[in-house]
Amino acid sequence: MPPKRASSKDTKAETLVEKSYRQAIDDIAEEYVCPITAELPIDPVTAEDGRCYERCAIEEWFARQPQPQVKSPVTNEPMGKRLFPAVQVRNTLKRLVESGAISGSKADAWKEAMAEDARLAALRERAEGGDADAMTDLGIAYRDGKRGVKKDATQAFLWM
Repeated sequence: MPPKRASSKDTKAETLVEKSYRQAIDDIAEEYVCPITAELPIDPVTAEDGRCYERCAIEEWFARQPQPQVKSPVTNEPMGKRLFPAVQVRNTLKRLVESGAISGSKADAWKEAMAEDARLAALRERAEGGDADAMTDLGIAYRDGKRGVKKDATQAFLWM
């Protein structure tokens, strides 16, 4: 006897459950989006306002406010400048994006940023190994603030 096919009622119920799960995951992912960059963070940190930010974005925010107490980019309330690595956030985002649970433009941008990080790590390894071309490329990246590194004239000078 052939196996029974699922009734259309069962199929619709499964589809609704899948949509519900997808919506829940998308809602969770939105909680991790950096309020400054509007992207999923590659190097997430938690600031003293309790929000998760991309490290370089919140550090730039702090640099524009030289006083010891700064205002939160989200609440505009005073906060300190201490940052705490958000390792669990990074690991969760990595698993969700790599599994395909999070998809779309934010996930694509995250994947591209992670690939750029890997390219930068390979470039740094070659430069530290004495590869003159890699040293120059790394120096240019620091000079221009490209390839995921902050603009840093001292590092640029050291590598070039």
